[in-house]
Amino acid sequence: MGPDLPAAVSFERLQAPFESASDAVARFDERLRSSPVAEAFVLRAHFHDACAALWRIGEFVQLEDLVLHDAGADVRTPTHELVRAHAVLLTRRRIADREPAWALTTDGLASLRGAGSPQNAASAPTNGSRAMDEADEEPDDEEGETFGAGEFDEIDELLTRTSRVIERAQPAPLKRDDSGLVYDDDWDQEARIAEWRGRLDGARNLPPLMAACVALDAWEEIEPLQHSAWLGPLLAAASLRSRGKTRHYLPALHAGFRQAKYRRVGRDDFESRLTALACAIESMAKADSKELDRLTLARELLLRKCKDRRTNSRLSQLVDFCLASPVVTVPLAAKELRISQQAATTMIGELSSNLRELTGRGRYRAWAVI
Repeated sequence: MGPDLPAAVSFERLQAPFESASDAVARFDERLRSSPVAEAFVLRAHFHDACAALWRIGEFVQLEDLVLHDAGADVRTPTHELVRAHAVLLTRRRIADREPAWALTTDGLASLRGAGSPQNAASAPTNGSRAMDEADEEPDDEEGETFGAGEFDEIDELLTRTSRVIERAQPAPLKRDDSGLVYDDDWDQEARIAEWRGRLDGARNLPPLMAACVALDAWEEIEPLQHSAWLGPLLAAASLRSRGKTRHYLPALHAGFRQAKYRRVGRDDFESRLTALACAIESMAKADSKELDRLTLARELLLRKCKDRRTNSRLSQLVDFCLASPVVTVPLAAKELRISQQAATTMIGELSSNLRELTGRGRYRAWAVI
């Protein structure tokens, strides 16, 4: 029997599946370290994991819609599911951009679940609006100059767009339902979070992958949050990073569990659940390895189109964008490369033999790497 495991659990029976899964994760992490498409893979993994997180709770979000929504180029009004998937996407990016152990700290976990943010969010606009009011009271013409009403319209528009991006990147304050119809009034989130953190601390002496699985199983058993249940696998992935098991990416556990055949049911015992989680993570690592091979081959084929080009050609930049984004459209390519839509259409046409057209329509077309 291993350390910090219940007496009924056999460490010997868990050793084989966890060693196999641990080796698969370590091999893929090492491959990613020296891969030329590592950054593209990481960017794609964020989108795939966000869609898989909604799928696991019974909601369907198309990958194309999430990419367009993230770029601010929605073709229709965003649905509630799409907004939630985008929240998962932003949370994954926050965890991946911070220090490996940040998400598991008290402050990091409080920030991710939105605890304490309403006061900060409420005070910031007040200060900003007060500063704007004071600025409005002061005359603009210190030396007697007068400015036309429309001279600063472009600056105001730029500030407005910047404010929208900042507000979208910050975690939204939690809205509690006071009627008791949606959220349980007796649900003590703080106590449940404390219980889960106790399970996490109790698994520190276990191997990294086993400790992450124990933390994830405890999250699904305790259910600390009535909302944002998708945060558990992200914290388990952060646990792998903090223990040094994955140094070059944040594992997409949601996507791995979506591919796995195992579905958690109440009658499964603890040992069976841990074994199933290990097998799911191993399947995730193998699928990620195949995806890395596919992106590497696609990059080689696309870069062949860039040979004998002018030195100022942006075709190679378009190749990088096609690899990094799961979906490419003409407006997105034009915005990313800062070129006209006509030029973007021409460049995409030059790469069309190695791109797959998704829509089959004459307008609002989208492409993906084969």
